[in-house]
Amino acid sequence: MFFPSYRPFSHHGFALLVACSALLTAPAFADDPKPLTSAESQIFWSSPEDSVPEVRHAYKKENEGQHFLYCDELHLELFEPGLRNLGGGYMGVGTDQAYLFIGWMRPQFAWLTDYDPLVQVMHRLYALFFAEATTPTEFVTLWRDRKVGLAVINQRAANDPQLPAFIKLYTQQQPYTLRRLDYLTRPVNKVRVKTFVNDAEDYAYVRALVAARRVRPMLGNLLSDKGLKGAGDAARKLNVPIRALYVSNAEQYWKYSAGYRQNVQALPFDAKSWLVRTQASKPSNHDYRYYLQSATLFATQLNNPKITTTYEAVPYVAVDDPTTAPLTTIDADGKRTLKWNKPPVKPIPAAAVPPPGSDP
Repeated sequence: MFFPSYRPFSHHGFALLVACSALLTAPAFADDPKPLTSAESQIFWSSPEDSVPEVRHAYKKENEGQHFLYCDELHLELFEPGLRNLGGGYMGVGTDQAYLFIGWMRPQFAWLTDYDPLVQVMHRLYALFFAEATTPTEFVTLWRDRKVGLAVINQRAANDPQLPAFIKLYTQQQPYTLRRLDYLTRPVNKVRVKTFVNDAEDYAYVRALVAARRVRPMLGNLLSDKGLKGAGDAARKLNVPIRALYVSNAEQYWKYSAGYRQNVQALPFDAKSWLVRTQASKPSNHDYRYYLQSATLFATQLNNPKITTTYEAVPYVAVDDPTTAPLTTIDADGKRTLKWNKPPVKPIPAAAVPPPGSDP
């Protein structure tokens, strides 16, 4: 199976995307991902997925059911030093974030787990464009020039029954995705942070991993009982630790359930693994607070029934300067380090943990 969709699986789509993969070319790396063996492919692509949820939760009640098809976290570059060259396996929600993290981490496998079927369609669009574009500039052009992008979709997905869905979603999302990709090419504090859309090597690795069929978009719900556990079992069989589990700010949508605790604890972490999360702080900085926490520490925390929300799992950091965003890093011993995207205008006072669901 290749790039499962929200409709019944299409063998025509499978053949087309495998053909696309065969056309990919990329610079060779010492750790250039190799195509999967038959046994590896069976393990990686055959683990169970979750069902489409009846309700897609959101941070605010009025946003329930919303499709999150591009990222609005403005300072993901804060994660780059901690994720660079981690290797292992990547697992996470969202769309463009996955390729950003894959370029930094150089993982062996990537499980793109999200509860929204449309996110899978977006990943299939990304796959078509990775097949077409040999450079990051060419890739961004396919989102910038709608006529060219649609021509590529029509050509590469000509025999795919989901072609109408691709065209519809691309037409709707093209301006928003382009804005996001352009944002990722910007310098940060006059320093150019490498991303898959501005760095040839990061882009080539992402492209090569997709070509090797080591990137699997799948229905994976953080609160359900099949997708993440199945991916964790597959990672163990492949002897790959999950080095980054990215949950964005999904933990703000709900209290920690038994299902979430079990899903996290079912994953094969090691001493280098991170839980990568954000907390919305838009009234303060139009952005988020950023957290890297030792995944093994977090898995242990989840044994404590008194830890019921993300606010109790990590320290709250007040944001008084709207131009700043904080990164809190918590290692396996519980040691905390605070870093800002730039120095705040004034010292940030200590603050109590806010009540669940609040956003000071």
